[in-house]
Amino acid sequence: MTDIDEKKSEIEKRAKPDSEINYPDISKPEGEQLSESRLRYQVNREFYRPIKKATTIRLDADSLDYLQHSGSGWQTRINEYIRKGIESGEL
Repeated sequence: MTDIDEKKSEIEKRAKPDSEINYPDISKPEGEQLSESRLRYQVNREFYRPIKKATTIRLDADSLDYLQHSGSGWQTRINEYIRKGIESGEL
């Protein structure tokens, strides 16, 4: 067992069940606030991953050809280009 596994085991042993945790200063979301707080990420135990949705878009033939011939992972790169554009405020 590694040091990390030992630490994780210790933490899990000391953890309280959710029903025993008191959250007096946290209010429950209601109405619009609840719908806004829906998870955009699926929980995979220790990791978060964005939810992927299939869609159809129309691209210029030359742009698509360039991306497809740039190697495997071209769809992931399209997603990264769009994400960078959103984060930089260009889109």
